[in-house]
Amino acid sequence: MLTKREDELMNFLWDAGKPLLVEEMLNTGGEHAWNETYLRAMLKSLEKKGAVECCGFLLRSKLYARQFKPKISKEEFYMQLALDRGAKAETLFQVAAAAAMKSGNENPDEVKQRLEKILEKEIQENVRTGTDGEK
Repeated sequence: MLTKREDELMNFLWDAGKPLLVEEMLNTGGEHAWNETYLRAMLKSLEKKGAVECCGFLLRSKLYARQFKPKISKEEFYMQLALDRGAKAETLFQVAAAAAMKSGNENPDEVKQRLEKILEKEIQENVRTGTDGEK
């Protein structure tokens, strides 16, 4: 389970779509007002929780700075959160179908095709990574 601020940082990292240095996270401007000490503490906490990982180093001045990226996708995170809170896989399928139906003006056949494509992509990813459905 993440704190509100950790959740905010995870969403920031997911939206960034690329590994970031602490310096880059601090210089985002916008709505985030993290100070360096607090940001580093959140990253350490998120590393312990298995949500982020150090994925590289960049030379900054005379020191190397660590780059961070999410260890899991947003979809995987929320799926695991739901499962941890007692949701069954069947319930998640129903939620996905309901969300797809409410997301646009598609007819049920178009929704079915879209869901089948998503499912096929997930199956292929599981085969590729050898996770066999367990993330």
